Amino acid sequence: MEVKVLSRETIIPSSPTPPHLKSFKLSLLDQLSPMLYTPLLFFYPITKTYDPNPTMATLKDSLSQTLARFYLLAGRIVGKSIHCSDQGAVFIEASVSCNMSHILKQPNNEVLRKLLPCSLLCSNPAEESPQVVVQANIFSCGGIAISLCLLHKLMDGATFTSFLTSWASTNKGSLDSSSNMICYDYKAFSSLFPQTNLLPFHQKLAKPANRKRCLRRFVFGSKSLLNLKAKAESRAVPNPSCVEALTGFIWKHAMMAADCQGSSTLSHVVNLRGRMKPALPEVSVGNIMWGAVAHSSAMERLELRALVGLLRQSFEEINKDYIERMLIGSDKGFEAVLKFVGEMNKWGMSNYYFCTSWRNMKLNEVDFGWGRPAWIAIAWDTNELMANVIVLVDGVMGDGIEAWILLDEKEMEILEQNPQFLEFALLNPSIYLADEN
Repeated sequence: MEVKVLSRETIIPSSPTPPHLKSFKLSLLDQLSPMLYTPLLFFYPITKTYDPNPTMATLKDSLSQTLARFYLLAGRIVGKSIHCSDQGAVFIEASVSCNMSHILKQPNNEVLRKLLPCSLLCSNPAEESPQVVVQANIFSCGGIAISLCLLHKLMDGATFTSFLTSWASTNKGSLDSSSNMICYDYKAFSSLFPQTNLLPFHQKLAKPANRKRCLRRFVFGSKSLLNLKAKAESRAVPNPSCVEALTGFIWKHAMMAADCQGSSTLSHVVNLRGRMKPALPEVSVGNIMWGAVAHSSAMERLELRALVGLLRQSFEEINKDYIERMLIGSDKGFEAVLKFVGEMNKWGMSNYYFCTSWRNMKLNEVDFGWGRPAWIAIAWDTNELMANVIVLVDGVMGDGIEAWILLDEKEMEILEQNPQFLEFALLNPSIYLADEN
């Protein structure tokens, strides 16, 4: 498969950012976030005949309009601030020398990586790094895969979902023209979590150990999730969610694959918007998230109910009172920040796991006017990130959950051959398009 870049250009906002919105100090939460791109791929099997040129022109125009609404994302990170300088996003058009079905029948990380517009790690200085990099891949069959690298420095899952939904709706012509979305009031938000000179502003991730790592996709169907929820029920957690049950299940078996003898830690991303008082709109831009940290002892590590209980407890600790202490800026609040930074620095240790869930974010409803995506994928160079990463995404057509898991190669070999794990998980099944038999 050959991916040939046909054009590359910068898309600037359709209208200039007003002078009073030109510069903002980064919030503490954005200060703590890494200079790292989040990769996403959306596959659209367009079957009707169309002219690629006006299709690409419409994508660029709608992207330009969307950047005017999300003016923060059209700017650049300069020092300790975000400068809304309308430098825009990068848009790449590429052709792919095969049919989309060729990739979807045997999804492969190495192949998917070729469709991404850039590396996950920022090789350029922050002030030269665009926050949005897009590549429109046109397959021989006419299908289009929209791949994106979205800078994590200012974008968490809720932020990039709002951005993508707005862009797709604009392209489709279904966005209310009176909608001013976005960026809420970043100045007001950042004042709630003021930056500090006691911590670095562009913290780099620790260099991964010199071991081979492996990214695999596992699919958990609706029936498997119901069974896992039933197995995870306990007096402490009588009603575990799908994410809690699945996270606990993967955590348990990942520890088994690593032959973890002692304690283990799992940090799970939590969206703070709805937990704040008053709640922030879901369209608020920024890394408005925190890490719920669960610690398991040697005795708890193989018991699913116990692990799910620890996860529930860690989620419940991130409540309004906890956030309020952080907002006040008390010593206890700063202690919580330092503790969180300390947990981040543990990432890469053999007994530390990091999980994020994009479930129920409606990514599978991102419709540019070609219908819903047939599949949503992620991909990255496994040498760029440390192991023990779990990303949960809604399955095809919203059925079940796809878990993308990055482990050391030897541990992955054990996991993907574990019959107890495969009783509930399908290893990288094919995605069949609607017009295929």
